[in-house]
Amino acid sequence: MARASHKKPVDILADPKEILAFVCRSRRGVARRDIARAFGLKTTDRALKTLLASMIEKGELVRGTNRRYAAPSKLPPVGVIEITGIDGDGDPIGRPVSWRPEESSPHITVTMPRRSRIRALGIGERALVRLKAIDPNHIEARVMRRLEGRLGHVVGVVEKDQTGVRLRTIDRRGPRDVILSPEALDTLEPGEVVVAEISTERSYGLRKAEVRKQLGQLNAPGVIERMICAELGVPTEFPSDATAAAKKAGPPNSKGRVDLQSLPLITIDDEDARDFDDAVWATRDSDSNNPGGWKLTVAIADVAAYVKPDDPIDREAKRRGNSVYMPRLVVPMLPEALCNEWCSLKPKETRACLAVHIWIDHNGSILRYRFERALIQSVARLTYTAVQTAHEGTTNKTTGPLLGAIEELYGAYASLRKARTERNTLDFDLPEQKIIFDETESVQAISLRPRYDSHRLIEEFMIAANVAAAEVLSKANAPCMYRIHDQPPLNKLENLRAYLKGLGYKLSQSRRLTPQNFQQILDKAKNSEHEEAISTVILQAQARAEYSPENIGHFGLNIDLYAHFTSPIRRYADLLVHRSLIRHLHLGNDGLLDHDRDNFTEIGADISATERRAVQAERGASDRYKTLFMADKRGAEFIAKVTSVTRFGLFIRINDIGAEGLIPMRILSNQLEERIDHDADRQLLTARRSRLSFSVGRPVSVRLDEADTITGGLTFSLAAFDPPNIANARDRFSKRHRR
Repeated sequence: MARASHKKPVDILADPKEILAFVCRSRRGVARRDIARAFGLKTTDRALKTLLASMIEKGELVRGTNRRYAAPSKLPPVGVIEITGIDGDGDPIGRPVSWRPEESSPHITVTMPRRSRIRALGIGERALVRLKAIDPNHIEARVMRRLEGRLGHVVGVVEKDQTGVRLRTIDRRGPRDVILSPEALDTLEPGEVVVAEISTERSYGLRKAEVRKQLGQLNAPGVIERMICAELGVPTEFPSDATAAAKKAGPPNSKGRVDLQSLPLITIDDEDARDFDDAVWATRDSDSNNPGGWKLTVAIADVAAYVKPDDPIDREAKRRGNSVYMPRLVVPMLPEALCNEWCSLKPKETRACLAVHIWIDHNGSILRYRFERALIQSVARLTYTAVQTAHEGTTNKTTGPLLGAIEELYGAYASLRKARTERNTLDFDLPEQKIIFDETESVQAISLRPRYDSHRLIEEFMIAANVAAAEVLSKANAPCMYRIHDQPPLNKLENLRAYLKGLGYKLSQSRRLTPQNFQQILDKAKNSEHEEAISTVILQAQARAEYSPENIGHFGLNIDLYAHFTSPIRRYADLLVHRSLIRHLHLGNDGLLDHDRDNFTEIGADISATERRAVQAERGASDRYKTLFMADKRGAEFIAKVTSVTRFGLFIRINDIGAEGLIPMRILSNQLEERIDHDADRQLLTARRSRLSFSVGRPVSVRLDEADTITGGLTFSLAAFDPPNIANARDRFSKRHRR
């Protein structure tokens, strides 16, 4: 006899309206497991799959490339957008002009039609676009035509010629030149950087503009940074009420704090670090039930004690979102009276902290943790180099007395490293570049920052503290601003698979990959000729990390619950996490307000955007300093590697210097004297007749043709290629196809 089915029929599974309402509450969309959990169903329930498929067919839901469900976009298939900035990949991003400023807009990437004669759009310009949803929070806008209208501000460098005063703009994607009023002749000098307001009027075919602010000569100290900030809208001056409030700060109150001033906590940072907001300590766990285990203490500056919810400092910090670190200028999130003084963990000075004590076993697994507000005095300000050198046997007058404490830190790190290895995280471990200036503040050299175990030690301590913060808030169902990192988008995965296949590497065809799948490829490629290329393309395929109150885990770290807790001096997300901990753990009356809790989604979107802006600013300033360093090397030849292949040319990075530039397609085609095809899936350029090909990671010898210090662009051509061999290759290709 047939067994009776206990499954709910589709018509009583759940009300589609309730499912839609649940999905609408999520900015990023929701996974099927989230829907199942919310309605008390099983993720594998076939009836649920059928219902969701039916809702998609009816247009009630959409399913993105990341397999998350969302409400259909409010955007029409065709609309008008305004360019609001440039994203980390160099693509313009926009916002629908019909949306109110307070509405949260999805990420809209603007693309130009192939072979389009439409000039690239600049910030402030508007266009009629065709809109297509890539996933619930990412829209592609393909430009149909440019619209006349207000253009906003532009930043550029003054140039004079026979027609008057021109402004060379710093935005490579905006209008190259604008005309300034004749009156500007009397007050401006060539080479001066200014902010100007563009009008729709034209002169000599160029738009006119009025100067609004003068920033100084391009080669003057700090002007490059101020120029970048003006272009991207990074606030550089604090409101007077925020500055005044910060100046009133003073020594911390001991009320409600545990005294940890006898604990030998140390800070470990770069030699040129500007703020010190974390201190660490470790010791063997004395509990006999935890043999080989450790107790860690991570003490973080208690910014919440000085920055109260919705006070002038808090409002400005929320607007900034994070600090911005450029080669010669730091734009802090907090006024200097806090970030460089009362919230900086200076040695031998009493400071307020939010500390977390973490107990781990010998394999690095977290057993338990305890948060408390405390008073500390760090015993020393150490550098990564000094700590590593001491660990390797060479101490100085500062590290010598602390060698025992340093060795304890390395012991705890060894256990934490085991846990990281067991998690199968995605580990690129890429070195950072450092721009070195001489006494005249000119660029003297560009080098790579060394990467030591002391760096990894601090990273693992911070990750453990971040995990503890996320876990305690999640378990209590308290608000948390999670640091989330989604799986790579499916379209990028397909391109990556095609590229890796061409090199003889196979990436799993599964639609749900783990970091281990990528790490296995990286490990296999290690020390091979493809190592750098494969690291580059795998990194490029990853999704961006973001902030959100809706947890989806951190793919790269392979951690289910993760938040940023360790840098409230420079990240607003961390300050929110501190406040939520204070409120939930009853650590004071300066915890999270209901208003901020209710607006976590919007705040998360905003601070994710300011983080992207900070990355743009840091990259923009570094690019220009590298260009200044290269400016007197026109005509010189360099060994480089291809870092990216596009339909408009090859992006390359010079091996020794790290400066990046472009070999334009037109130059490449002219040099090879033949047309070149672009294979986007395989990231490949191939000459049609000779079949010469260029892919990511290929070494090339290049010649510097142009160094544009205004835009930060470097233009190269091939320096070493053999025309006779190319001709022979063409002959072989022709004979092969005549057979």
